[in-house]
Amino acid sequence: MIGNLKIKYCKASDFISQLIGANVSFEERTDCQKPELQVWVNERRMFSYMGIPSMNELWPFLNALVRISNNSVQLDPQELELAKSVVGNVKLFVTPDCTKCPIAAELLYQVALVNDKVSLEIIDTETYDEIAKKYHVLSVPKIVLNEKTEIPGGFPPNIVLKMLAKSSQAT
Repeated sequence: MIGNLKIKYCKASDFISQLIGANVSFEERTDCQKPELQVWVNERRMFSYMGIPSMNELWPFLNALVRISNNSVQLDPQELELAKSVVGNVKLFVTPDCTKCPIAAELLYQVALVNDKVSLEIIDTETYDEIAKKYHVLSVPKIVLNEKTEIPGGFPPNIVLKMLAKSSQAT
């Protein structure tokens, strides 16, 4: 189910050991202070996960690996069109125990899969509290597009996509 990916990781050996056996190549990095995972296909970084996906964030992360491996999305035609119109860096702030975060993550993983103009970063605010403070994250999920547009991630996926698409056009 998971294959033909490269995961570059830092400070995440225990997590990576759980993925051994999948058709995935691994590259350990030593240039970071906290856990980080980067998922690559060929020369394209599909997304970064800053932290270790656990609890409510584990399933969307693993599902993203399966989707990327199989080039599979579950977006309706309108959502797909909106997803392809998003441009830029998308940061999604999450916590492991957030119940709405997995829905936002699942959506944004798919946006990154269908759109190579999107650079996706999922940021665990408990691990990367300094980044959360920088972006004034008071609740999660929170989406930041291109360092300026802030979108609460708890809206239904089609609304989030519309806000991302509209904000992409404004840049």
